[in-house]
Amino acid sequence: MTITDSTDAELLARFRAGDSAALEPLFARYEEPVFRFLFGVLKDHHAAEDALQETFVQALRKADTVAADTFRGWLFTVAYRQAMLLKRKTKRLPTQADDFALLDLIGDDPADLRAGATDDARQVRALLDQLPETQRAVISARVFDGKTFREVAAALGCPLNTALARMHDGLKKLRQLWEARHA
Repeated sequence: MTITDSTDAELLARFRAGDSAALEPLFARYEEPVFRFLFGVLKDHHAAEDALQETFVQALRKADTVAADTFRGWLFTVAYRQAMLLKRKTKRLPTQADDFALLDLIGDDPADLRAGATDDARQVRALLDQLPETQRAVISARVFDGKTFREVAAALGCPLNTALARMHDGLKKLRQLWEARHA
């Protein structure tokens, strides 16, 4: 039996025993169904990707505390909560750009940029340069090259959960830098 043929319970047991690579098949198994679920709830591709990323980050952080026989249900519950948090945030802050919209300012086509966005694009590029290389690499591959998290992890030679964590941390830091500059 290969690792991909293992049950959720077996993979979680391996993870708890110290095999960090055991989460990758779990994430691969649930990436598409959880994304489809989130897209159905949010009706927006980028929002569903954001919620998926946060869902997997939460799964990474809490995988050692979840009952193995309820992992699938727990993961979808986490996904639903992430979707609802994103919806509330969007309603509360309708004018605040999300992390990907902030990164969209970097586009090189001036026709796509609204008035004043060229300066914003330069600022975002400068802020990206302040991130650690590992975070910049994941953000570039995911956002600008359009790679899936699995493709990003393979390209960078790191586990899927590492790529997810780097993306999460990089976007969080980028948001903090942006807000500090514009406070």
